[in-house]
Amino acid sequence: KIILFCEGNSEKYYFDYFAEIINKDENKYNNVVISTETANGNAQTVLEHSIEYLSEEQNNRLFSNYDKYLVFDCDDPKDIASVITQASSHKNDYRLLVSNHFFETWLLMHFEEVSEKLSKRKTYRRLSEHLKSQYKKGQKGRTREIIYNGDIEKAIENAQKLEKIYALDGKSIYDSIDDMNPYTNVHTLVEQLMLLIS
Repeated sequence: KIILFCEGNSEKYYFDYFAEIINKDENKYNNVVISTETANGNAQTVLEHSIEYLSEEQNNRLFSNYDKYLVFDCDDPKDIASVITQASSHKNDYRLLVSNHFFETWLLMHFEEVSEKLSKRKTYRRLSEHLKSQYKKGQKGRTREIIYNGDIEKAIENAQKLEKIYALDGKSIYDSIDDMNPYTNVHTLVEQLMLLIS
């Protein structure tokens, strides 16, 4: 049982895809709930939203036994390391799914290895080339198209390769996120969701 607090619609639509499949089975042991912070959100607002949401007595009771995930980009605020520290040490015991510098890094991995820092413009252009039409952030149809036309297992492999490179250099998101671009650990949850679906 998990609840995800997502920075924006791209993340929400991506995880909605898995939630819909998993929740369709109505298995009382598997339940994916997604709450989304989208109002000009950044990593800090996602953290604050989740704290506020879970401090409400009804929500606290309802989600007390859920794994709590924060899904956010590392492009804002500037002191992203501080947000990661706050989130990882919070009493809510958050699990962090971060993408540096943004979620489209993960989406692009469905089509190709991403081993160099790319601008947003270049990332969007590459996604558009793979999709054979213009990619626009935060559109449910475009996100689903990436899932259907891309390769989720390839994305997982690409993210794992990148993770190993940073691990060999002794880097982790908790102490070196500023030096880890490109990076994503979204695959750690996606692997679990894929197992539930299979």
